[in-house]
Amino acid sequence: MLRHIPVLTQEIYDHMPDNRTRSFDGTFGHGGHAQFFLSSESEKRPIESLKIIGTDVDTAMIAKAQSLTADFKDNISIIHSSYANIDKIAKELWLFDFELLDLGVNLEHFKDGSRGFSIKTNAPLDMRFDQSKNPLTAKNWLQTVKPEDLQTSLQNYGDFSPKTAEYLTKLICEQRKKSTFDTTFQLKDFLLAHHFNQKKIAIIFQVIRIMVNQELEQLENFLKVFPQTLNIGGRCAIITYHSIEDRITKIAFKKLDETWLFKLVNKKVIVPHYTEVQKNKAARSAKLRIIEKIA
Repeated sequence: MLRHIPVLTQEIYDHMPDNRTRSFDGTFGHGGHAQFFLSSESEKRPIESLKIIGTDVDTAMIAKAQSLTADFKDNISIIHSSYANIDKIAKELWLFDFELLDLGVNLEHFKDGSRGFSIKTNAPLDMRFDQSKNPLTAKNWLQTVKPEDLQTSLQNYGDFSPKTAEYLTKLICEQRKKSTFDTTFQLKDFLLAHHFNQKKIAIIFQVIRIMVNQELEQLENFLKVFPQTLNIGGRCAIITYHSIEDRITKIAFKKLDETWLFKLVNKKVIVPHYTEVQKNKAARSAKLRIIEKIA
């Protein structure tokens, strides 16, 4: 069974509050982080009182996670929801002692060619994490996005130069007048024909995925509300992989640190040890930031 490898597990565990009982994992995925934390804690003390609320927008992922974390079924509850709804979840349940977001894409989304995330497999151009609630597929987004929004997205989220983003936008908008991009290979072959290499194409796919799933909006919404969902002494840890995600998180944490309510746990960003990167290349761009509520 394919399983996503969680990153920075030990580093996160070492910075979790010692007296925590209620934790939140907003990007639960296969539950790798939660399983590591509970396994590590069980070596020190009874874990009956430890509860982890996990959220994920992918129902298929939730079903798999429930199977993979069955040994800790009494400690874990998984909700089909976005982590951006943490304020509503906390209001219904409780405040949290620890909160975690791992903003990396689960390996399964790329390995499951049918979902349309990968440039390696021909599939409908979908790219939705939440296929049950999100009506906007990558195909529909490409067909309807305003040219100025497409160009801005390519510049901001793909780090394309203004000139290249403008050229690419013009190509896509001209082509979509003739026919829709129905599959991953149709889009990939079109880009190859216009001299974009595999690396650039993967970045373009990433930009589309970010926009279809409103990934940055979800993060920004979470950062607005999470402070009110933490207990005093509680900590929030966020792992980012993209420069924009990291910048948004860094600025939000810095503003909180400037108040008397929060303090940064790590002034310098935490990155994986080189031995972890050797074992898991997906960890190479991971950055961990942690903040604590002190009053």
